[in-house]
Parts: sequence; structure tokens; C-alpha cells
Amino acid sequence: MPVPARRTAREVLQDLGEQYGPPLQFLIVVVILWELAAWALGIPDWLFPPPHRVAQRFLEARRLGFHTAITLSEALAGFGLSAVLGPLVAAGIANMPFLERGVFPYIVLANAVPIVAIAPLLTVWLGFGIAPKIAVAMIITFFPIVTNTARGLSSADYRIIRMMRSLNASRFEIFRKIQVPTALPYIFAGFKISLSLSLIGAVVGEFYGGGDRGLGYLITVTAAQFDTPLLFVAVGILAVSGVMFFQVTALFERRLIYWASQDVAGQR
Repeated sequence: MPVPARRTAREVLQDLGEQYGPPLQFLIVVVILWELAAWALGIPDWLFPPPHRVAQRFLEARRLGFHTAITLSEALAGFGLSAVLGPLVAAGIANMPFLERGVFPYIVLANAVPIVAIAPLLTVWLGFGIAPKIAVAMIITFFPIVTNTARGLSSADYRIIRMMRSLNASRFEIFRKIQVPTALPYIFAGFKISLSLSLIGAVVGEFYGGGDRGLGYLITVTAAQFDTPLLFVAVGILAVSGVMFFQVTALFERRLIYWASQDVAGQR
């Protein structure tokens, strides 16, 4: 397995500039045009607030960090449960035809049901605490992890598996040494998708789960009060959190399975 080469600080900064420079430039242009359009057209704040009003409301808002921490904790807890249970279920599906034919269709069926239809039921069953929010986040993140992991485990080279069997390797040895390394890029792909979805699940759970905390609660209240600048702030925090979740997962992916990234780069 190749060892990642050390990079200088200049190379790291150059890579960061190439990766984040164009999006930041585009964002600056959009913000400037947004501000000019709101000023030129005289759009009221309650309808479409300009960026400076959103920034001002962000600085004025109270308990914003508290609401953000509640929603992020719910999302991460739901994702954590899926990250533990999902690969275990996927391992059974990939290695046991009975589970693939008997269980996987029901997983697909559960994913086909809109999450907004499940959230009220979970509130009835689990109450108005944090449990239904975590459950919604877990349900919405479970399917991508299971499907990606099962696909990765099943994509292991059958020729290597046959060779391992000819050497009297056990099923666990084949699973650990062949299937799991092959599935790691797929698993991280499922993680990156699911982490963003976990925020959706937590917010949907807060919409239907009652309570007076969380960004979902804040969005509901600000929409009812026509406090559109603060509504933009809450939505912006969710967007930034989703991007940060994705980037952190991608960083762990590059650190833990750097050999896969090098293989992809070498094929370009």
C-alpha cells in the first residue's frame, strides 16, 4: 500500500486556492448582485432581505448557538446510529442471499415512504422529546449507508475471493481482508450523502415533534412572524453545516483510504 507523500505548506495553500477560490468568487458576485437588486427594487425585508440585513440579524439573534447545537446533535446522533447499524445490515445482505431477497426489499420500501409522513408517527410513538428527531435522522440516513456499503462489499473481485478460498481462508478473513477494503470508498460515499441528509431529518423531526429548541423550531417561528432575515440565517446555518459535514467526511476519507484517492488520481 503506497505511503502518502508529504506536501509543503505552499502546495497545500495552492490546492486550497484552486478548490475554494472559484466558489468564493462566485459567492461574492452573487452577494453583491443580491444587495444591489434588493436596494434598486426596494424589496421589503420581510419579503426578500438584503445580505447586510441578514448579517445584522445574525449578530442580533439570541440563543442561535443553542438552537444550532441542538439540531446538530440530533443529526449526528441519528447518523451515528445509521453508521453503526447500516454496515452490519449491509454485510448480511452482501453475504447472505436470504437477507438480500427477504430484507432488502423492505428497506427499499421504507425509503420510498416520504419522511414527512413518518415523522408524525414517530412523535406519537416516542413523544415530544429528542428521541423522535434522532429517529427521523436515523431513518433518512440508513438507506444510503446500507445500499452503498452492500454495493461495495459485493464489488470485491471474485477471482481474489476464489483464491482466498483455495487457500482455506475463512469467511471472516475474506470479509476483513478483501471485502471491507474494497467497500471503504463506497462506505464513505454513503457517509457523505447521509451526513447532509441527517440535517434534513433532524429539522423535519423538529417541525413535527414540538418543543421550543432547534433550527427547525426557529424556522417555524420566524416564518410565522415574517422575520425573514432570521429565517435566512437559520437556513444558511443548515447549508453551511451540511457543507462542513461533507468536507470533514471527505478529509477523513483522504486520510484513512488515501490509496483509493491516489488510484483515482492516477487513472486521470
